[in-house]
Amino acid sequence: MKSNFEFLSDHFPKLAILGNLAEDYLKTDGNSCLMKLSLFGETIVSLMIEFDNIELPEVENTQVNKLNLLKKKGLISCEIDDVFCVLRKARNKVEHEGCNSTADAMILLKMAHHLGIWFMQIYGNWTYEPMEFVLPENKKQVSNYEAMLKEKEDIIVELQKNTARHFPVMTATGTERALRVKIATEQLNLSGAETRYIINEQLGKAQQSQSLLLQKHPAPKRPKPEHCQMVNGFNHR
Repeated sequence: MKSNFEFLSDHFPKLAILGNLAEDYLKTDGNSCLMKLSLFGETIVSLMIEFDNIELPEVENTQVNKLNLLKKKGLISCEIDDVFCVLRKARNKVEHEGCNSTADAMILLKMAHHLGIWFMQIYGNWTYEPMEFVLPENKKQVSNYEAMLKEKEDIIVELQKNTARHFPVMTATGTERALRVKIATEQLNLSGAETRYIINEQLGKAQQSQSLLLQKHPAPKRPKPEHCQMVNGFNHR
């Protein structure tokens, strides 16, 4: 069975192998799957900045700031930013919450697939027609499973060492790039489950922010009215 990310292999081999590894880990190691998906998103952001020769800030060169920079340049919309954000948070879930959810990994794997298509249609092949996502099989049943994982992990290491590009990239003017971004974004087709996942993540962030705000600035205690008196354990007015 072919990987859902094989379409990236000619243009963006690192993305192809990261997506493939996430598939391999999906049903056996949710943590590793989520980490690969987070790295998948980070790699796309780095490639976009490289391809369009965007100058990075000298300080606080974080993923969040990179995304904000791409938004200011008009290279990502709010919808795409939402996908990047949930993939970025996947790493936090693993590192700080010990998340090992196969259900989360499956939804994020599908979103990474959408993101890969979007990226391909902007920087790789403007006329690319995507294939439908197919549920990955359980690779644990493969006899040489561990050796297969190690081989792919080693490929990623080698690709990271070799910074020179040996694959085609669609060059474009600022106007052309903006047009390709608009067209690819309009073709983004998240499922209802994927959209709900994003909304739930945003609601969770809002609730967390409100909780932190209340911890810093607790609401004042409501004074008891002077005319209330305690009689036999009950308040009487």
